[in-house]
Amino acid sequence: MRVTENSTMKMVVAMLQQQQERVNALSQQVSSGLRINQPSDDPVSAQQVLNLKGLMATTDQYSRNIQTGTTWLNQMDSTMGNMNNLLVRARELATQMANATYSASDRQSAAVEVTQLRDQMISLGNTQIAGKYVFGGFVNDQPPFDTNGVFKGTDDQVNIQIDQGSYIPINYSGGKLLRGTSTGGTDVIDVFNKLVTALNTNNVSDVSTAITGLDSSLKQIQVAQGDVGARENRLQNADNILTSTKDYLTKAVSAKQDSDLTQVLSDLAKQQTAYQATLAASAKFSQLSLLDYM
Repeated sequence: MRVTENSTMKMVVAMLQQQQERVNALSQQVSSGLRINQPSDDPVSAQQVLNLKGLMATTDQYSRNIQTGTTWLNQMDSTMGNMNNLLVRARELATQMANATYSASDRQSAAVEVTQLRDQMISLGNTQIAGKYVFGGFVNDQPPFDTNGVFKGTDDQVNIQIDQGSYIPINYSGGKLLRGTSTGGTDVIDVFNKLVTALNTNNVSDVSTAITGLDSSLKQIQVAQGDVGARENRLQNADNILTSTKDYLTKAVSAKQDSDLTQVLSDLAKQQTAYQATLAASAKFSQLSLLDYM
């Protein structure tokens, strides 16, 4: 087959273009630090990287859910601690006023303080985070308790997803907590009301009875606080697992996508040398004339 000068020049140009493309590709790897800058660089690995990044995005969403859940549970834990303190103070007053040595006037003064404690309890029941009432169930955009302590929310659980197929409630029903409505528990607000009435009417027997109600109320709040604390621990454990998972995924993506800078620089130097050599050879070839072949 006869190889013409024109054919030879086309082959040289094609070779130069291929070498230039390799030089450009390696230069891009050096500047970006990535072995895969577009799917065509390595289609199989590129798809694997996309899948891994999808898992990372899902894991990040779980982490954000856990952060939100932790904020809610921490706030409820703190609020329940304050509720517990209010009940302890109410019990101290009830224990004092159950003593026959105190007068009707003393009990009326105590009734004023107990009324304030009840109102504070209702206020704590309306605790909110970023405009959401944590004890309102699904009705969390308005106060779950009115000024009389009537529960207006729902007993529904607000769940968040913390892993594939794994959910956890981040709220606690105010009705269950303070009114005992859903489980037949102690109506904490009613216990306060009865204590106020007993103190105002100077009924020592009813004041003593209220102490039993306050003890039940304390137990109810403490059980709820223990439940919330257990969920906080579960979220912490889930977050630790997600942190390990994210580290693994990050390393897996890096192994698939990142370039070996030392190797790339070496390959780039070789390709640049080859390109320059081809360029020099083609320049000499273009200077040949008919006399060179005679």
